[in-house]
Amino acid sequence: MVFIVTSKTSLKRVVVSKDEIDGLKIALLEDEQLVEVYFESADEESIASSIYLGRVENIVPNLQAAFVNIGEGKNAFLREKDVCLSKPRNGKTLKVEMLKPKQKILVQVKKDAIGLKGPQVTSYISIPGRYLVLMPYVANIGISRKITDQGERKRLFEIAKSISKGYGLVVRTAAEGVDAQKINEELQHLKRIWEEIQKKFRRARKPQLIYEDHGLLEYILREKIDDSVDEIIIDDEKVYNELLGMIKLLNLKRQPMIRLSKIDIFKELNIEKQILDSLSRTVKLPSGGVLYFDPAEALLVIDVNTGSNTSGVDSEDLILKTNIESAKEIPRQLRLRNESGVIVIDFIDMKSESERQLVIHVLEEELKKDKIKTTIGGFTHFGLLEMTRKRVSPPLREFYKVRCPVCLGEGTIVSPRRIASSVLKEISTMDSKDIGEVEVHLHPSMKMYFQDDAVRSVERSKNVKVRLIFDGQTNNRYDIKYKKRGKI
Repeated sequence: MVFIVTSKTSLKRVVVSKDEIDGLKIALLEDEQLVEVYFESADEESIASSIYLGRVENIVPNLQAAFVNIGEGKNAFLREKDVCLSKPRNGKTLKVEMLKPKQKILVQVKKDAIGLKGPQVTSYISIPGRYLVLMPYVANIGISRKITDQGERKRLFEIAKSISKGYGLVVRTAAEGVDAQKINEELQHLKRIWEEIQKKFRRARKPQLIYEDHGLLEYILREKIDDSVDEIIIDDEKVYNELLGMIKLLNLKRQPMIRLSKIDIFKELNIEKQILDSLSRTVKLPSGGVLYFDPAEALLVIDVNTGSNTSGVDSEDLILKTNIESAKEIPRQLRLRNESGVIVIDFIDMKSESERQLVIHVLEEELKKDKIKTTIGGFTHFGLLEMTRKRVSPPLREFYKVRCPVCLGEGTIVSPRRIASSVLKEISTMDSKDIGEVEVHLHPSMKMYFQDDAVRSVERSKNVKVRLIFDGQTNNRYDIKYKKRGKI
């Protein structure tokens, strides 16, 4: 059986909702299917792309890094390759060793803090616009790889070269077909922002925020709205009027339809349910296969399984079909869940190299829809596919879920039988000379794990009264209270 991979045109919508509880929420849909979601409250917690006056706290040559205080709690981590200094002539000294403790330094956050790690920063500053990214400390000119027409790439390179005047520029995908005047106007705007950043940096003394990107709505307009968007739906009149004015400045070849809804559009389009479904460990595929998502701190493991689809189809065809469906669904899930870092996919074993290359091709085509940089490393010797996705902001699960107070994030708890055994052992080994009664507080689910004979045996051996009280302790905890003889 041969599988032909085609890329169909889908209906793309941007849904903007605002309420008093959640604030601004923005969802991207393709054919009514949720592919990305953003929350103003979540965006406020992220400091990625923000520019800070930092103070060098200490330099660790063994790590080839420095720790920088940016005034945000945990010290930021500045790696050797992110230090914007010329390499020493002797070739032995590290660039980080040229920094001095207490030195003030301008840094930009590359990655938010995660777990025990502080934010990761760079001193190579970049200021993004819609058409350009301004890089004040380098002189390179780059063109987005997504612009494939060679004539257009050459035109944009010549424009960038003529207006750069010593600055580094990256020409973004949105600049395709845009005239030189508009590109230059944006460059002048970005230069003014840079001049203001420099002024604030020179005046400031303590670690502090110098510049942060615009709000969520401006970010979505700049990064997500392009000629492929068919419709924008908004359920807040104030946001609707604000967006009408802003979208005129985007210079789109094809303006999307913009309409105001008088109902909660997230509820109407079933977006909330799709968000909750996306937090599930399992995702069902059309043919009956199943994807399992298991995230760790800096690693995501995805397991592909044929699931219920086990009959009526040749096994090799079934495996290839399930793997292709997975290769189509996984990029959507990564965008929706906003997972990043190292991603390992355990596809079902394929015998031929041509089948593996087909799966990679499907994966690459679907990943083109993702504006966040992803890199596919290919299949390993053990048949696992490795890839990475750049971390821009925390994953969706961090805003919808909290660490379980019972298992503390481990996913399992101590066996109730083991807890019951521990309770009886603790009582049976106590010094009971002055103890008349032992009171044990436990979760109600523990009741069935205590045998009367075992409890009576402990009472006789220690000459104490044991009272088991099932009053709502958490599942894997208990509390023992010892009462002295003659005391109430």
